[in-house]
Amino acid sequence: MINNVSMAENTVLPGMINRLQNLEKQVDLINMKLQSKPGLPGFEFFIEADGKEIWSGLDLPTHYPNIMEHYPDQELVINWRSFPVTLV
Repeated sequence: MINNVSMAENTVLPGMINRLQNLEKQVDLINMKLQSKPGLPGFEFFIEADGKEIWSGLDLPTHYPNIMEHYPDQELVINWRSFPVTLV
């Protein structure tokens, strides 16, 4: 019986620790967003080149021409992300 408990701890515990660490990161992100200034947009734009994020922010029209000059031969992907919690 003791051997079975020890085996269960070795297989379940690392997975639980990993899940708890991920949950902690998510809660920290939510708390950070909840503490942001009211009235700010609940999203931001980001641009990727070769699968790597090269810029993020809200003023895409201002920065896009400059980014195009720095990455003339690369395919740029423009996307946006929303924050995990938006209070209405």
